[in-house]
Amino acid sequence: MLNIFNQDHDLAIPMGIPHVFRFRPPNENTLSELKENYIWFSDRDSLNDELDSNPEFVKLSTNPEEVKLLYNTIAENILDPQVKAYYDENMTEEKLQEFAATKIKPFVSSFGIACFTMYPMNEDLWKIYSRNDKGVCLHFDSSADPTFFHNILPVHYVSEIKEREYSAISQPNHIIDLFYKKTEKWAYEKELRLLKERTGRVKYKPSSLLNVLVGYNAEPSFVGDVVNAVKENYDSVKVFQVTEPVSIGKLSYRPLYIPK
Repeated sequence: MLNIFNQDHDLAIPMGIPHVFRFRPPNENTLSELKENYIWFSDRDSLNDELDSNPEFVKLSTNPEEVKLLYNTIAENILDPQVKAYYDENMTEEKLQEFAATKIKPFVSSFGIACFTMYPMNEDLWKIYSRNDKGVCLHFDSSADPTFFHNILPVHYVSEIKEREYSAISQPNHIIDLFYKKTEKWAYEKELRLLKERTGRVKYKPSSLLNVLVGYNAEPSFVGDVVNAVKENYDSVKVFQVTEPVSIGKLSYRPLYIPK
């Protein structure tokens, strides 16, 4: 039996930058992700915290200069003369604000979100995200696929989520901050978050996946499916199984599959 804090052997599981971990439940979606080396990026409506990345906390800037910039930017991109004439005649600042505000929610929902964590020895994450230690924890080396893991960033935990003003033209990227703040009750997750400009499947390089840790409560059939998925689709990924409940500062494991 191996311990994660013993790093003096060939089957050690390293932690710290650039290593990141992702918990998954024991189901066909997880097996599909393993077989086809992709991660599913969800929209914000699929997150388990209603305050997380909530567009209701984003208000469009009412600064006159910002509104004028928005007005002019839209006008410059209208190519049809009749539409342009209608826009110039009918679009007041108030109507423009109302129109732009309706676009905030779909804009926020267009981003894909995938959640990782810094450490695998987290009892709560095993319970919640691997369904009571029946799923897996995927261990990635983010430096092996810098394009896929570009801008993976830590979530900041705050006492409350506050309303923020969004300047759509002069500071278009400012809204991204919305995705990296959660309330302090989630601080135990020590989350790292990765955003993409779309939801759905996004492939990673197979070489970036180092290890698969299977929960100690996993069903034998699921364990077999995980091992087969790794054998058939990866050259150097190792599969381990956690040998007892994870607690703070403790994670023991045994090898299930070590590639030759």
